[in-house]
Amino acid sequence: MRGKSNTVFIGIGSNEGDRIKKCTDAIHAFDQWEDGQLLRTSSLYETEPWGYEDQNPFINGVIKIETVKSARGVFDFIKVTENNLGKKKVSHWGPRAIDLDILFYNDEIIDTPDLKVPHPFLHLRHFVLEPLAEIEPHLIHPVFRKNIVHLLGEIKDNKGVKKLERRPF
Repeated sequence: MRGKSNTVFIGIGSNEGDRIKKCTDAIHAFDQWEDGQLLRTSSLYETEPWGYEDQNPFINGVIKIETVKSARGVFDFIKVTENNLGKKKVSHWGPRAIDLDILFYNDEIIDTPDLKVPHPFLHLRHFVLEPLAEIEPHLIHPVFRKNIVHLLGEIKDNKGVKKLERRPF
């Protein structure tokens, strides 16, 4: 990689088909990405749906990558990867084969119609904070100025989050 190095945290989720395989395929896509380097991978977690509850449980995890790409470049790679892994246009918070979200891009705050970083709901979601705390507990949220462990301690989300035994990668 050449150019400025950017640290990015990406949330991964699936609740259709072979959920674990979809998540590990997404991790592999980032591991093979020539414009980035996979630095850390959380465990995978089986989680209850959040937002729209009448659907299958999810498998969720978080990865940390380093890349020379801009946030928009990472977003574009995410969209290609989701399409390659079978994501279809679905209802808001509905079932999906794969879902990839930029949680943090350095400590930047980005607010455009189609890209919001930090992810606007991550501080409310146990299924995001738990795997994030596993790999980067002292990361500071640039809006709330609190670390991930602190945010996890404040969470009111009581949805089930169960760590799976096997590591994804």
